[in-house]
Amino acid sequence: MMRTKTILDYGARADDDTNDTTPAVRTALAELQGTTGGRILFPKGRYHFWPERATERYLFISNNDESLKRIAFPLFGLHNIEVDGGGSEFVFHGSIIPFAVWDSHEVRLQNFTVDWERTFHSEVDVVEVRAEAEESHASVDLRIPVAYPYVVQNERLLFLGEDGETCALQNALEFDPVRRETAFRVHDSYSLRNTHQARELAPNLVRLTGRFGTIPTPGNLLAIVHTGRICPGIAIGDSSDIEICDVTLHHAGAMGVIAQRTRNLRLTRVQVTPAAHKGRLISTTADATHFVNCSGQIELTDCLFEGQMDDATNVHGVYARISRVVGRQQIEVELVHGQQVGIDITQPGDAVEFVNRHDLLTYHQADVTSVERLNRKYSLLTFSGNLPDSVVPGDAVASTGWTADVTIRGCTSRRNRARGFLLSTPGRVLIEDNYFHSPGAAILIAGDANYWFESGAVRDVTIRGNHFDNCNFGVWGRATIDVLPEIERDRRGSAMYHRGITLDANTFTAFDMRLLKAHCVDGLTITNNRIRASDQYPKGAEVLEPFEATDCRNVTIADNTISSEPAFVTNTEVVAAR
Repeated sequence: MMRTKTILDYGARADDDTNDTTPAVRTALAELQGTTGGRILFPKGRYHFWPERATERYLFISNNDESLKRIAFPLFGLHNIEVDGGGSEFVFHGSIIPFAVWDSHEVRLQNFTVDWERTFHSEVDVVEVRAEAEESHASVDLRIPVAYPYVVQNERLLFLGEDGETCALQNALEFDPVRRETAFRVHDSYSLRNTHQARELAPNLVRLTGRFGTIPTPGNLLAIVHTGRICPGIAIGDSSDIEICDVTLHHAGAMGVIAQRTRNLRLTRVQVTPAAHKGRLISTTADATHFVNCSGQIELTDCLFEGQMDDATNVHGVYARISRVVGRQQIEVELVHGQQVGIDITQPGDAVEFVNRHDLLTYHQADVTSVERLNRKYSLLTFSGNLPDSVVPGDAVASTGWTADVTIRGCTSRRNRARGFLLSTPGRVLIEDNYFHSPGAAILIAGDANYWFESGAVRDVTIRGNHFDNCNFGVWGRATIDVLPEIERDRRGSAMYHRGITLDANTFTAFDMRLLKAHCVDGLTITNNRIRASDQYPKGAEVLEPFEATDCRNVTIADNTISSEPAFVTNTEVVAAR
C-alpha cells in the first residue's frame, strides 16, 4: 500500500497568505528519493509558492523558451509518486514552474487548481479608437484594471510583474467580452512591440499609438502577452506512465501541460480555463497541452481547453536538419527552431528516417549507433551502415520510434486564440465525441521541415462523432479541418505525405462552408457527416465544395448531407490510385 504523507507535517500551512509552501514540498520530495514511492497529500486549502527557495535547474523544454527555471514541485528521478491536492488551490508567485517531472515513472498528479497571483499577460479595455492616416495605424485609449500594474517609460507601455520587474509588450489580440472569444477575423498585433508609443492620460488610462494587426473596436478587450514562454504549468520530460487527473490550470506563463520524450500519458478531466471569478478571459499564454517525441499512448478524456493564447493540443515529432555529411556512416544535424534546441531527438538503438525537404517524403532509414551532442544546437549521428549518396545537407531526419498513438475523447476546445487539435504522428489516432468552437482550424494535420520542423506523417486517423460548431471565424485556418503539409506546390502531385484519414458521422454547424481542405493524402474517406447552416457570424465566401481535396489519391466522399440535401465535391484534383 502506498505510504501517505501530509504536507502539513513539513511546515506548510493552508490558507496562510504569508507561508511559502515551496520548502515543505522540497523536503517531502527529498524523503522519497530512492524509495519505492509514496503519496503527498494536501488537506484542502489555499497554498502559496514563491521562487526564492525553489529548486533550480536549466531546462530545455520544446516549443517553449529555454532558461534556468525555479521549480515548486521538482519531481526528478522518482518512481511511483502521487501528489494529491485534495481539492486545494495552488497559487504561484513570480517566475516559477509549478511542476517539472523529469526522469520519473508512474507519477500521478490530481485534485488541485493552479493559478498565479500576477499573470504573465494583461487584459485591458478598449475605450476609444482614432484611426491614423497610415494603414493599420491607430491611437487607442485603453483602460487598464488595477489587477494588471503597468508603467509608461520613454513612451513605452511596460507591465509590472509581482516583484516590480518591467515586461515589454509582446503581442496584443482583440477579444469580444460578450462572446468571450477572439473578435471576428482579427489578427495578432506582434508589430506593436516595436512600433507603439504610449502616453498616460490619467491613472489606469493609457493612449497606445502604433500599427495594429487589426484596429480594435471600442468595447472590446485587448489581451496583451508581455513575457516569453518561460513558465509552463506542468513540464514533463524523459519519463513514463504519467497521469494527470482532475487538475485545473487557470493560468501559466507558457503552455499548460508540455511533455517531451515521455511514454504513456493520460489526462483526465484536465481543465485549462480562465479564472472567470477574477474576471479573466485568458488562461495560459500558449498552448493548453503539447506533446513532442512522445511514445506509447497519449489519452485525453473529458478535458476542457479554453481561453489559451494558442492551440488546444499539438502532438508531433521533430525534424533535425542535416547540416553536414561527415562520412559514409555519419552526419551532423542541427535543431533549427529556437524553441527546439537542447532536446534529444534520438538515441543509440533508434531508427531514423531521412526526409527530402522539398516534398517531405522518406527516402532512407538507418539505425543509430551513437549520438554525440556538440552543443544545444548540433549533434553528430553515427549509423550502423553506409548512407546513400542521396543524403545531402538541407534534408531532415526524425526518429521513427518516438511516436505515439493518440485518443482524444469527450473534450471541449473553444474560445482560444488559433486552433484546436494539431496532429502529426504516424500512430493510431482517434478523435471522438469532442466539441470544437475554434477561431482557426479545429483540426490541423500538417508537417514541415522548413520552419517549425514538426514531423509526423499520419497513417491512421479517425475523426468520428464530433461537433464542429462555427469554427474558423478567425484567421488561423483555411477550413474547419486542414490537412496541409508544407510541401512545395510543384511536388504535391506525387508527394502523398499523409495516409488513412477518415472523417465519419460528425456534425458541422457552419457559417462558412469551407469544412475541409486537404492535399497530399493517400486514402481520404469522408462519409455520413451532417452539415447545418448557421448565421452566428457574417456569411463566409461562397464555395462549391465544402470538402476540397487536391493532389490526393483514393478519396471517397459519400452520404454527407447539408440540411436535407447531399453534399457533393466538384472541381477537385483527385489523383487515381496507381
